[in-house]
Amino acid sequence: MSRPKLIKVMFILMTVFIVTACNLPIHLGDNKVGGDSDDAAQATDAPAQGIFNNEVDPNPVGLQEGLGSLDSYNLTLYVYSDDSTGALTEITETIDRSVVDKNQHTITVQRSFDPENDETENSSTEESYMIGNATCTGSGEEWTYDEMTAQEKEMLYVYKGMIDVLPLINDPQFVGEETVNGIETNHFTFKVAGIGDTSGSVATVNQGDYWLAKDGNYIVNYHLKLQVQSAAEGTSEAETSNIEMAIDLKNINVPLTFTMPELCVPDSE
Repeated sequence: MSRPKLIKVMFILMTVFIVTACNLPIHLGDNKVGGDSDDAAQATDAPAQGIFNNEVDPNPVGLQEGLGSLDSYNLTLYVYSDDSTGALTEITETIDRSVVDKNQHTITVQRSFDPENDETENSSTEESYMIGNATCTGSGEEWTYDEMTAQEKEMLYVYKGMIDVLPLINDPQFVGEETVNGIETNHFTFKVAGIGDTSGSVATVNQGDYWLAKDGNYIVNYHLKLQVQSAAEGTSEAETSNIEMAIDLKNINVPLTFTMPELCVPDSE
């Protein structure tokens, strides 16, 4: 499987779990994109980086569990990959969701190029709405309307809610307490382990950061940036791959209402 296709599959698996199942019919707890957030993190009395605080839990709850504990939110998922062959994949998915009403609006933007199969870069934008039992997907003048029964929607949440997901985190180090997107958080850094253990690859960039809500330990912001060479620099085998992944959670518990596009209408029989 080519790298662009692999990245797409990984992203689709992650977003399927989040978009369709992150909010079960009941709450599950009491309780960035592409880089810097518009609401920059503001540190308050942060200890020196790398000093682990045993009183701070570095383990996030699952994405579904964390989002399911909220009333509403705006979530952006981002993945980017390119390599020295010229291949690239970039996917951004933005989700506005009312957990209380179980309604949502999703925008997915994709950009890709595979030099083995493509002559030009591919790009697309698609929107989807889920309001009540009705769904509508499309863009521009082309929309597809569908409607499920109450039982079908209920079972969708039951089946998808059987599995939760967590992003990659290795050996987290506590940085400090920070406010991100208006949420009080604990900031941690990490590096991806295992690169080059069996392949001989070299990680020239290996930087991960994530911020957990102090109340609930759900992920507010996550950012991982990797650059991996297939061999030592200066050798003919030194092909380079870049990967960037991010999660950015905003506007939690802000009331949301959704309206179907005018072109979203049931097919006439």
